[in-house]
Parts: sequence; structure tokens; C-alpha cells
Amino acid sequence: MRVIVADDEFFARKALVKRIGELTREIEFCKEAENGREVLEFLGEEGADLVVTDIRMPDMDGLEVARQVREKFPETSVIIQSGYADFDYAATAIRYGVKDYLTKPVKKEELEKAVQRVEEEQKKLRQKIEKQLAVRRGEFMDFSHILENEAAAKEILGDLFQKMEEDAWYLAAVQSRNQQLSKEEIQSILGIFREEKSSAAYFYPKQEFILILKADDRKELPEALLRKKLVSCWNKTGAELQLGVSQCHERTETSAKEGAGAYREAVYAINQRLLQPEQQIYRYEAEVNVVQLFSQAEEMELERCLTENRTEDAVNMARKLFRQCENREEISIYSLFTSLIQIMNVINKVYTIQRGQDSGETDKSSYLLFNFKTDLYAFHSMEELQRYIFDLLSDVSEGEGQKSSIIEDLLKYLEWNYQHDITVNELAAHKYFVNPSYLSRLFKAETGKTFSKYLIELRMQKAAELLKESGLKISDVALCVGYNDVSYFIQTFKKHYLMTPEQYRNQ
Repeated sequence: MRVIVADDEFFARKALVKRIGELTREIEFCKEAENGREVLEFLGEEGADLVVTDIRMPDMDGLEVARQVREKFPETSVIIQSGYADFDYAATAIRYGVKDYLTKPVKKEELEKAVQRVEEEQKKLRQKIEKQLAVRRGEFMDFSHILENEAAAKEILGDLFQKMEEDAWYLAAVQSRNQQLSKEEIQSILGIFREEKSSAAYFYPKQEFILILKADDRKELPEALLRKKLVSCWNKTGAELQLGVSQCHERTETSAKEGAGAYREAVYAINQRLLQPEQQIYRYEAEVNVVQLFSQAEEMELERCLTENRTEDAVNMARKLFRQCENREEISIYSLFTSLIQIMNVINKVYTIQRGQDSGETDKSSYLLFNFKTDLYAFHSMEELQRYIFDLLSDVSEGEGQKSSIIEDLLKYLEWNYQHDITVNELAAHKYFVNPSYLSRLFKAETGKTFSKYLIELRMQKAAELLKESGLKISDVALCVGYNDVSYFIQTFKKHYLMTPEQYRNQ
């Protein structure tokens, strides 16, 4: 515990320092002050946990010190010692948040009890701050990654995790339909979501709210309450929200694992917005009828189109697939996804042959970089998804001579995934099906920067935002932007901003 001792009398000050030092070894005397102004100046520069001050000092007495400490440094405790056992003094001290008012000569037992009380309060305060920082850190992490560790989930998710330990609950993944939400709007929506026995948090990587709703007595989704919340969000912020809801989940010893399953279901549900954009609430269905929209014969024809560079024919085949999904309630998102995987398989096969590899040796899992949970979730409309697929088909069939528009999608992908290990080679081979050197050249032509430089700058930009706004530790900031090695993060940040992260924050 860092302590400031203030008394204008030299020998009285030294005696007090000695008495406090004899109480415990967990004390660091960071300042001996002669007056109140020195106390406040030091607190402003260095900070401290406890101020022990005499009540009578020149310029500024102990009561005024206590008042200003409470206003400017509320996390610092104050103990006052005085030669006067005056009730008015003591009452004023209590009003200013003073932890103890000790009369001279101060007895060792009284001083020891006063310091111990402060130590206990400071310990509780530190635990509270650590918990708040853990929750704040979680906002800048991927929700699904937090749930991979039970202990971490319990620490980081806080109230959200506690709701998962209730008897029966639903999880909803919520996103704004078409607008970027401001911080004020996010806080307003969180306030609405947290009303009436609900818990919610916002996670920046995917710009999503996660809402935990307590099931009603019959373990049914309180849909009326959910719609009421959505209307309130619209009235207060103008945000049109869409959400996917999991099936009902029960209390379990492995709440993080249960939460991960519920989140997966909620994402599967909200992906249905691609087919039914007019809705707001999408329910997860455990059993669905998968309709085949893309036949084996069409797969073979698509392969011929791509091999023969018949770009328009290939795009028209995909366009026909999307038209089959229009205005047909029996078509589920699973049916569309299955067809997209068929198309991805064909693209991957043609790309592999173009590179002179044996198609039989193709890594069958490579196309899974386009997956149901992440990539489909990134598309808010069918138009966005169609444009992505059409661009992929054009890139593969036309080769490297044509200007590509996949960089727009790649930049969006980096916004969602910058904190993970990403390489241009992996993206080229398994997501965009182009030559890595071609993707690198294309990226630089579109952005004016190399892929690695752009990724570093994006991470540094995100780190700067966290340093300015979040209050997270430097090590937490490093972790949130993809650096496990804090020293390397500090070195990279300093190279980019010409100052350390700590200096940037202080500035």
C-alpha cells in the first residue's frame, strides 16, 4: 500500500512515519509532505492508496485535503490525526469520506485498526477494478473465443455468465440491420437490454450484442418482452435491430460450453436474415429440411465454365441458385449454405488445377475458411453475399489479368479478424482462390500498402483506440489486438507512434 504522510512539523511527521512503518511490511512511503498542496500535487503525478494527514497545516488544512482528495482522487483513502477531539471536526471529516479521525496522542492499537481497515477496503477496491477491467477487456475480444475457457468466461463475462448458470435461458445474438452504432447508442441499447431480468454485453469485433434472457415458467422464450425491447431501442436510438435466438438451455456445470453451443445456434438463426430480411427475430430450428438447390450435374457444368473462362455463364449459374431462394419459405439457410459449399468446392478444385496440382491431393478442409458461423454472419444481406460469390467466380475464371473487387471483402474480413494470426498466403489459397503474389500485388494496388503493413497499422489503430478509451492494462491491449508478446507489441507501437503505449495514453 502506497502511503503519503503529511504534517508541517518535521519531528511529528517522522514519528508518524515510524509508527506506521512498524505496523506492517506491506507499506511503501511514497511521499512525506509539509502541506496539503504537496499532497495533491503528488497524487496528481504519482497517485497513492492512503493519505495520513495532520488536521492543522499551513495553506491547506487536513479537512480541505480530504475534501479535494474525495473529489479528484476517489480511490485514495484519508486518515486524519488531530489534537482536538472536536465533534464538528469529526463530523466534517466523515462528510468528506475520511476513513478515520484519530486524536493525538494516537494510540498504536487505534492506528493499526485504522490502517487495517484501509488495507481491506483497498483490497476490495482492487478486486473490483480487476473485475471491471476483465469485463472491459472482454468487449474487445471475440465472444466465442472467450467461451473456450470456463474460468476466463466466468471472469470476463461477469453478469452475462451468471445468467447462464440460471435454471433456463435463451441466448440472442443481436446486430444493427444497416447502421454503425455510436458509443452513446450502444450504451442506450445495453441499458434497455439489461432491464427486466435480462443481461447483455456488447462485443466490438463483430459489432454484436449478446443478450441472455431468462425463460418463463414454462421454459418458453419471453418473445413479447423481446419485441418490447426492440421497439424501445428503435424509439430511443433509431436502430433497427435483428437478432437470432438459440433454443432453451438448462443450467449445467460447464456453462461456457453450453454458452458456446447457444451462441452457435443464435448465429445460425440470425443468418436466416439473408433469406427473410423483413423479419427482426429469427428462431433456431434444430431440425430443418435441407433442399438440394445445386445438382451434381450443375457442379460439373460450373467447373467447365470456370476452366474455359466462361465467366458470365458461371455467374449466371450462381445467380440462378440465388433466385431459387427468393420467396420460398421452405428454403432454409442450411440449404443455401450447402449449395455455397458445393460452389466453393468447384472453385477450389479449378484453382488447384490452375496451379498445376493434382486435384485429388486437395486439402478437403481448405474451403472451410468460408464457414457457416463466421463468413455467413458477416453478410447482412443477400446482395452482399451474391456480390462476394460473383467476384470469386470472376477471379477464378478470368485469371490475374482482370482487376478484382475482392479487396473490399478482404478489408472487411480483416476488420473482423485482425486479432488472429492471418497470412496472405492462407487467404489467397483457401479463401479467395488466387495466387498469393497476385493477391499481394492487388492489395497494394488497391490500398497503397503491403498486406503486412496494413495489418500492423490496423492493429496499432485499434490499440490506440483502446489505450485512449478503455482503461485496459497494456498487456490486455496487446492481447486484444493480436499480440501475445507484450514486449514485441510495445516495440511495434513505439515504432509506429514514436512513443510507448503508456506515453500515448498519458498524452
